[in-house]
Amino acid sequence: MLRQRLITAGLLVPIFLWIIYQGGWIYNVVVLVLLTVALWEFVEIAAKVSLRPSRVISLLSLWVLVGVTGLTAGNWLLPCIVVVLMITTVWYVIDYEKGATQALQSWAVSLIGPVYIGLLGGHLLSLRALPSGQWLTLIILPVVWISDTGAYIVGRRYGKHALAHRTSPHKTWEGLAGGIVFGAVFGGVLVLLWQRIGDLSPDVLTWYQGAVIGVIVSLVGLLGDLGISLFKRQAEIKDTGRIFPGHGGVLDRIDSWLLAGSASYYYILLIALL
Repeated sequence: MLRQRLITAGLLVPIFLWIIYQGGWIYNVVVLVLLTVALWEFVEIAAKVSLRPSRVISLLSLWVLVGVTGLTAGNWLLPCIVVVLMITTVWYVIDYEKGATQALQSWAVSLIGPVYIGLLGGHLLSLRALPSGQWLTLIILPVVWISDTGAYIVGRRYGKHALAHRTSPHKTWEGLAGGIVFGAVFGGVLVLLWQRIGDLSPDVLTWYQGAVIGVIVSLVGLLGDLGISLFKRQAEIKDTGRIFPGHGGVLDRIDSWLLAGSASYYYILLIALL
């Protein structure tokens, strides 16, 4: 299993780093495809617990929310959320009138999936679109992986105190501490690296602000991981899919990105205001 995980990561990580660096339409399309597959996995899991979220409504809602969040800087976000709420309300009232017994639960899932994955995922586009966005994204997303790896290494070696034993039995407080340290160190290091070999200006981000981003990513990335783990536990499954050998589904891989990317985006905006 470990060998398979390493092979998959060795193939995909360089490709995705190149896509981040290139940016433009190729980055936007790849992110949208990943979010679409992640939502599809979400809906499929919901179906396993006898819920009936509409795939059509869920996907359309996702695309709208990703578009208005990532491509219009959120200018049309509130009106679009209102439209999504109206459409889903009509859909599930009709569904209930046709005899559905869990229309309310299905309605809730049809909203949670697109909002959680689409609204948060759209910030991955907003992040890349910022000035120096390629370097900022090449700090934040790799730090998610590095922090996760650090948490795994430290937790496996020293972990004794469970963090959330029902939701994610293998996560420990020691692992969380390790992830924070790895995230902070590599956040600062990557800032210095891109300042030296790239064109990231110290006026945009300093090494210690990169370290703060590493801490933020470690904490909120864990929340994203636990949120999807909760969903999987309720459905009694291990992975959201099988698209990545040894790594599970797309949602398994991007669960930490969703919150980490969003939180980092607003932290960077806050820095710019100060």
